[in-house]
Amino acid sequence: MTDFDDIRPYLDHEVPDALHRLLRDAEFLDFISRHLVPRMRKLAPGLARFLVSRFLISRTDGIRDVNSLQRYEAHYARSLVDRTTTSLTVSGLDELPSDRPCLYISNHRDIAGDSMILNYVLHQAGLDTVHIAVGDNLVQRRFATDLMRLNKSFFIKRSEEGPRKIYAAMKQSSAYIKQSLCEGHSIWIAQSEGRAKDGLDTTDPAVIKMFGLAHNKRPWVELLPEVNLVPLAISYEYDPCDMMKARELYEIDTNGHYEKPPNEDLISLATGLGGVKGRVHLAFGSPITGDLNPDEIAAEVDRQVVSGLKVYPINHWAFSTLATQYGGEYADLLPAIEKSEMSSDLLLHGEGDIVSSDRHDQCPEPHRPFWLAAYGNLLLNKGRQGLLGT
Repeated sequence: MTDFDDIRPYLDHEVPDALHRLLRDAEFLDFISRHLVPRMRKLAPGLARFLVSRFLISRTDGIRDVNSLQRYEAHYARSLVDRTTTSLTVSGLDELPSDRPCLYISNHRDIAGDSMILNYVLHQAGLDTVHIAVGDNLVQRRFATDLMRLNKSFFIKRSEEGPRKIYAAMKQSSAYIKQSLCEGHSIWIAQSEGRAKDGLDTTDPAVIKMFGLAHNKRPWVELLPEVNLVPLAISYEYDPCDMMKARELYEIDTNGHYEKPPNEDLISLATGLGGVKGRVHLAFGSPITGDLNPDEIAAEVDRQVVSGLKVYPINHWAFSTLATQYGGEYADLLPAIEKSEMSSDLLLHGEGDIVSSDRHDQCPEPHRPFWLAAYGNLLLNKGRQGLLGT
C-alpha cells in the first residue's frame, strides 16, 4: 500500500472491478433511475433498477482502463453541455504553457459541474483531463466513492478531527498533489472548502498553505513556478441549485444552523449536472509568480477569479433589486455599476429582466433575499475589488 491508496483515483487495472461493482449497486441504480426513468421508478423500482443496469452495462462494455472511461465520459459530457447550456465559451487557455501540468484553482459553484465542464473544455482542446480534488464528505456511500475515484478524483480528508489528524490529512493531500504534478498530471481544486452559496468567491489562504506542506518550507518564490498555479473563473448564467442554496442560507440565518437532509449532496450533484445553466464561460488566468506569501497569493487568486467572472443580466438585475430593496453597500455601488461598460453592454444588447424576475418569483418569499445575493454578490465582489470594468 502506498501513502495515497486511500485517497487516489483508481488505476487502470482497478477500473473493471469498480465498474462491475458500481453497475450492480442498488443504491446507485436507484439514484440513476430517479433521473432516467422517474415514472417507472415510482411504479416498479426493481424493474427500473434492472433496466438501468442493463442499459449502463451495454454502454460501458469494453471499458478496461482510465483512458477508455474518459473517452466514454467525453461523449456524455458533450451531450450534457449541449442539453444544459446555451453557449460555452473559453478565454485564456491558449496562453497557458502546454509543456507542463497546471494546478488550477477556481471558484466553486457546482459539486460536479465545475470539474466536468473544465475536463470537457480540456478534452476538446486536445489536452489531458485533470485530477479532481473532492472533499470526503461527498463519499458517505460506497457507490459515490467508486464514482468519484473512477472519474480521476482524489479525496481531501475534511472529516478528520484533532490537530494532528487534520495536519496529517492536509500533508497527505499536499504530497499527492506534488507527486501528481511531478508525474505530469494537472490538478483542479476549489479555492475554499464547499461551494460559494452566497455568490462571494474568496480564496482560503489555508488551501494555499496546504500546497506548500510537502515542499519542506521552500520559499514560495521558488515553489510557485514549479506548481504552475493558475486561477480559473467559472461563470454560470443560471445556477440549477439556486433555490436549494437560498433555502440553506435562510435556515442558517434564521436558526443558526442547517440540518442537511439525507442524500442532499447527491441530489445537488444530479441537479447541478442536469439543470439548465444558460451561458457558461471559463476564464483561465495567468500563472502566479513572485515573492508572495500565502495571503498575498490568495488575494491574487481572488483578483484573477473575480476579474474573469462574466456578468449576465440576472446578476445585474439581482444587484439592482438588492440596492432598491435593502440599500447599504449595494445602493452605494449602484451608480458606479450603472455607469460601467458592462452595464451599457447589457442594455445595448436588449437583455431584459423577464427571465430573472420569473426565476426570482419561483423562489419562496422568505428565501428571496438570499437568492438575490447569490446572483448579485458577483457584482458586489467586483465593486469591492475595483473590478467593475471587467
